[in-house]
Amino acid sequence: MPELPAARPPSVHPTAAPNPAAGSRLNFHQLYIFHTVASQGGFSKAAAFLDITQPAVSIQVQELERSMGVTLFHRRPRHLTLTDVGETVYAYSQQIFSLSDKLLDTVEEMEDLKVGRLTLGASTTPGEYVLPLALGRFRQLYPGIQTELVIANTRTIIQRLLNREIDLGMVGERPEEHSGELEMVHYMDDEIVMVAAPNHPLALASSQPVTPQQVVEAGLIVREHGSATRDAAERHLQALGVDAKVVLELGSNQAVKQAAVAGGGVGVISRMGVTAEVKAEMLVVLDVEGWDCRRPLTLVHPKDRYLSSAQRAFREFLMDHRVAP
Repeated sequence: MPELPAARPPSVHPTAAPNPAAGSRLNFHQLYIFHTVASQGGFSKAAAFLDITQPAVSIQVQELERSMGVTLFHRRPRHLTLTDVGETVYAYSQQIFSLSDKLLDTVEEMEDLKVGRLTLGASTTPGEYVLPLALGRFRQLYPGIQTELVIANTRTIIQRLLNREIDLGMVGERPEEHSGELEMVHYMDDEIVMVAAPNHPLALASSQPVTPQQVVEAGLIVREHGSATRDAAERHLQALGVDAKVVLELGSNQAVKQAAVAGGGVGVISRMGVTAEVKAEMLVVLDVEGWDCRRPLTLVHPKDRYLSSAQRAFREFLMDHRVAP
């Protein structure tokens, strides 16, 4: 970019009134033409660079000067220099158009999934057993995308989605009361099981299924109110003709498992959450008469929310790489 001669003391353009359009918005098209004249070192060179006529360049610069109420160039025969204010405007224009270039580069990188951000929310079961695995695989494909995963119960995740604090969510229940606001897609079915320590009386009576009444009398270890796992289990027990008897209400799946391992009662939890403990013979899945409790894991996002390239890519990745139930 050629250097211009040092600026001389400012002069007043005869057609420029003192700041006639103070507070008006800057015309960036005119600013770009001025920027090109300054960086190219003249009107004719700028016209050739922009592939427009020299009079068109002159008119646009004059309009910019008129709108700003200043003179930007000292106009001398065969000699063009910036005024003091022109130097200032040119310095700002360099920053503006450098940021403009960075903006376009960033948008291109986002569209190409080289950069991006995901804010995900999930209820406890998908948040602990489904999304971490999916996110690990997704980041192998797109390492430049930053991701935040918020884990809370279903009720909280739905509220944060509605508050626009989360881009995409996965919850353990279809929030039908919000069907007008949320797009809902079935992801997979989750099986809820009842577990106990191997030395629990119900686990020792393995020759025949235990009844729902026996399980309830042994005392249930469940998640807090608002948990979709708990809600689904309580509804299923009611359908079997028994009322849930909760002896321990805990705030996480890990806490439910630990209490069951310690013999504190019968834990109610997703089968996905106890795979390791059952394999290690720390817990036993009880065979309960009539117990076939399943609930959907549902992918949700606000209907009126624009999904970025990264958000759309992750949603498609999830749907193409479902975890086997």
